[in-house]
Amino acid sequence: MKESRLEMAKKMGATDFIHADKDDKGLINAAGKVKELLNGRGADYAFECTAIAALGAAPLAMIRNAGTAVQVSGIEEEISIDMNLFEWDKKYINPLYGKCKPQIDFPAIINYYEKQQLLLEELVTRTYCLSQLAEAFDDLLQGKNAKGVIEF
Repeated sequence: MKESRLEMAKKMGATDFIHADKDDKGLINAAGKVKELLNGRGADYAFECTAIAALGAAPLAMIRNAGTAVQVSGIEEEISIDMNLFEWDKKYINPLYGKCKPQIDFPAIINYYEKQQLLLEELVTRTYCLSQLAEAFDDLLQGKNAKGVIEF
């Protein structure tokens, strides 16, 4: 992981970090570290945001009994999931647009932003004009930005 990403995560409120080994199939060892960090309990929520099909079930291994695993990245291919990961009423959701309820969620988001509890500008690490589209995609694929924005 890039040090700049860790620093940004800290700035955005992350408090603990676990470096997963590339050979950790399904992040099972990383899930064990999450449970150690949380006194054996597991997380209330875990999110998959990589779009790597092999990690689609990883958040299920990291959550507590009755916890919620959220598949954010939109994996659009067949994946295999060990059904033992669902024991004890775990939930696995793949929410379209985060199950947003605009009438409720937008005012809350605006409130967090106005109180500087939601740092949106800080997420944008680079802006591109339309003529830089190829460079923007290259930077995206290389993981150079937290969020690159194309200005029209």
